[in-house]
Amino acid sequence: MRPRVTDIAIPVSGSLAILAALAWVWTAARADMPTCHGMALLPFLVMWTVMMAAMMLPSVIPVVFAFIGLARPRERSVLLATLAFVAGYLVVWALLGLPARGLVDGAARLVATVPALAHGAGVVLVACGLYQLTPLKDACLLHCRVPQLFLGHHWRDGIDGAFLVGAHHGLYCAGCCASLMVVLLVVGMMNLAWMVGLSALIALEKVLPAGRMIGRLAGLALVAVGVARVIA
Repeated sequence: MRPRVTDIAIPVSGSLAILAALAWVWTAARADMPTCHGMALLPFLVMWTVMMAAMMLPSVIPVVFAFIGLARPRERSVLLATLAFVAGYLVVWALLGLPARGLVDGAARLVATVPALAHGAGVVLVACGLYQLTPLKDACLLHCRVPQLFLGHHWRDGIDGAFLVGAHHGLYCAGCCASLMVVLLVVGMMNLAWMVGLSALIALEKVLPAGRMIGRLAGLALVAVGVARVIA
């Protein structure tokens, strides 16, 4: 007899919540780090991956529920398929640490060479806010808000298929949250208050009925903050 969806979904979701909580504890313990610039690549990627787990795992739980519901009649081991899905999702976010590292180091070098560019952070915030209003953002957010739509379009059978589906969802999620992650790089990766605020915004965008409007209002707020920093 196959287990019910809740028999798997509840323990897996609880485990993801615990993992996210542990990632938050780990991140908070390092919040007093002065800068990430100059950090060796491997420690940076570890730190980035843990931070992304803290920020992104809570909002992926509804997608995991939907995945388990579809996997139950199709997969011999629903649990293994679910773990593969989550692994694929996290691998994408871990790999995004590479361009993040490049942006952090590149920006630090530019500011060291041309100190006036430090005021360019406001321009970046404006660009991030405007991205929140684009059709690309809306398209990616739709796949995150309606997981059945995403899974129905991109489903693949097997453990390897589940991994690829998770990675595919990670890419859509990255497209949805790209501007917010750039904001985090601008304000400081270890800025715990901004991390909490952006994590809450990501979750609200994906879960609440008015999530799309919340994202747009956040975009307008970022534009306002960016303009204020430019003219200050």
